[in-house]
Amino acid sequence: MTFVKFGPVKDFEELNSKIHSFVNDLPNVKFNIDFSFKPKTDIYLDDEHLFVELEIPGVSKDDLKISLKNNVLTISGEKKNLNAGNEKVNYFKNERAFGAFSKEINLPAEINPDKVDASFENGVLKISIAIAEKVDTKKEIKIN
Repeated sequence: MTFVKFGPVKDFEELNSKIHSFVNDLPNVKFNIDFSFKPKTDIYLDDEHLFVELEIPGVSKDDLKISLKNNVLTISGEKKNLNAGNEKVNYFKNERAFGAFSKEINLPAEINPDKVDASFENGVLKISIAIAEKVDTKKEIKIN
């Protein structure tokens, strides 16, 4: 009868080595895992307005900043983890993302930057931007 020495640590080290070897041999593969907060966004329009809606639950209206420059709408803010730094909290499961965020949205040239409204209710930021009136670019030119 032959005895086989059982070595779970050595087996695990060999498996770990094989996994690292496999991952290192993959050409140009990058693992980019991003757990930052990214609000879900809807953009739609009707005949008179372009609408942007962001789901931002758990964010205070005071922690949001909205700007419009050169037809780029920028929305930034921070979703704060109110339990951060509390040593008494021991998570059993944590799926929510926290942190600063910034979203830039390129808008069509046909908007009126002087007519923008924003509201924030039930964790949804709603921005309404008026569509500029269409200007007739067809013009007859007389020769003098």
